[in-house]
Parts: sequence; C-alpha cells; structure tokens
Amino acid sequence: MSAESEHTDPTDARLTGANGFPELPAGPADEQALYWLTLISSGEANAGHRAAFQDWLRADPTHHEAWRRAQALWRDIAQLGVAAPMATATISDAHRSPRRFGIQHLGLAAGVLVAAVLSSNQLGLWLADHRTAPGQQLAVALADGSQLLLDTDTAVSVHYSDTRRLLELHRGKIWCRVAANADRPFEVSTGQGTVRALGTAFDVAEQDDRTEVTVYEHAVRIDLANGAHLPMLAEGTAVGFGEDLEPVNAKADTTTASAWHRQQLQYFNRPLSEVVAELNRYRRGRIFLAERDLEQLRLSGIFDTSRPDEALALITESLGLHAYQLAGRWVFLRRG
Repeated sequence: MSAESEHTDPTDARLTGANGFPELPAGPADEQALYWLTLISSGEANAGHRAAFQDWLRADPTHHEAWRRAQALWRDIAQLGVAAPMATATISDAHRSPRRFGIQHLGLAAGVLVAAVLSSNQLGLWLADHRTAPGQQLAVALADGSQLLLDTDTAVSVHYSDTRRLLELHRGKIWCRVAANADRPFEVSTGQGTVRALGTAFDVAEQDDRTEVTVYEHAVRIDLANGAHLPMLAEGTAVGFGEDLEPVNAKADTTTASAWHRQQLQYFNRPLSEVVAELNRYRRGRIFLAERDLEQLRLSGIFDTSRPDEALALITESLGLHAYQLAGRWVFLRRG
C-alpha cells in the first residue's frame, strides 16, 4: 500500500485506534469534528493521525464548517473554568506538531476538563466535615439533635460553640431540620450570605455564586454579604440571592423543590439548559449542549437521580437529540 493510500481512509485503525483512542465515529460531521479536535489537540497524535485528519477535511466541504463549530464549542468550554491555556487550531495549522495548538502540555483534551472540574471543586470538598460525591446523598445527625441531608456533590463544615451553631456550605445543597435552642442560633453560611433558622425545616443550595433558600416549616432570616437583609422568609416561600436579593417566590412549589430528598428531579416545562445543569451535579463528567439553540428547548419529567445516565437517555429520546460521548464521561448533545 502506498503512503498516499494509507492516509485516504480516516477510519483505518492504525490511524484512529492508536494510543487508546476509539475509532472515528460513523455519525455526522459535527461528531467527527469533535473527535478530531480531541485527538489532534491531545498532544499524542502522530503523523498518521494528522494526515488522516487532513484527508477528512478535504473529503467534504461541510467538514470545514463542522471543524470551525467544534473549535467554537471548545472555546465555550474553556470559559466554564478551565485554568490551562487553550489555543485554537486553524485548518492551516493542523499539519504541524500537536504541541503547536490545542491544549498545551497536557494529555487528552477531555482530561483537561476533568482536571479543571477537580481543581475548582475538590478543595472545599476535602476540607469539609461532611461531603458527598456526584450521585451520592448523606444523612447526618448533628450533636445538638439537628438533622442534615446532603445532596449530591455537596460539602459542608460544622462550627459549633456554646453560643452559636454555624454550618459553612462550601457548595451543593442541604436540607436542615433544626433542633430548637434559643440560646444558640442555628445558621448556614455561603459565599453570598447567611441564613438563620427561625423555625425548623429548610433547604439551602449554593452553586455558581448564587444561593437559593426554600422554607418548608416556619421561617428563616437572610443576611446578605453586601449588608442587605430579609428579616423573614416564610413557610412555603423561596428566594435566591447573589450579590443582591432576588424577588421572593411567595408560592414556591415545595413538592417539586423537595423532590431531591426522595432522589428525584421533577421538571415541568423547564429549559433544557436548566435540566442539564442540574443533572450534571449527579453524574461524573459533564454534559454539554453542542448547539446554542438547544438551551431553550422545554422539558417535563421526573428523573431518578440515582440513575443519571438513564435520565440522560430519556431526555435525548424525548427531545429527539443525539448524545456523542468522549471517554464515557463527557457528553455532547446535538440534534439527531
């Protein structure tokens, strides 16, 4: 076989099956472009891989556009918090050394995303007194008789003294049932403020520099980091806050809000972006929307949080989407 013919079949296992990479997917050009971007920018692609990539680009004009879309998606992923320097490979540069573009001085591109998630999340997790991994929940009985339920991917520290009971929520979501003690206020602090119990049962969730509180019994007081106050958030209501306090939801759907207590996610006509963001908390890896117009697709359903991959399959089937997976953990959703 001539050197030229060796490079004309991008599905040749000698080119695409080496170094632990799966073979080129047989799906649409967008999937194939994501495959090539992961392989080429990994730093492990050899001359045969790069030649096969050039053959793939030349095989169909639509491949050039798919390649550009894949690069744009990768830049969007970088904005999610990847700390490593990322550069974009141009079509004209694709024949050069793999160290000249893509994710520099690291292994697989997907591995960089894993490292980024770990670097941003693990510190608070391992310093916490109580913590859960993705997909886990944990019930905790505190020394004063109060009860906690930690949702998936949650970390919380306990600071008790003779005059104060303080929980520091590093991230995630907790349900609190507070044992009454007027001499020792019970508080939950996040990066955005402090929630003080004026009763017994409430949720506090902290994610993406935003805190959300839902009250199931009695009331709580909220003191924001900026000095603002909400003297009382009553039973059956909810509120979110970041730098500022958001409008109070006076008719919160507490049945839906508490579904996670029963290892469920319940949605009625919610944007796909919101559902995916929540589902990402329950599985290892990450789900990305490969097309921006998917974000506002509406979805209703009840999902079992203990089976996140089954939930993902139900979502893709109900919306007619296709899931392209990398390394069994990173999932790109696109139209089928």
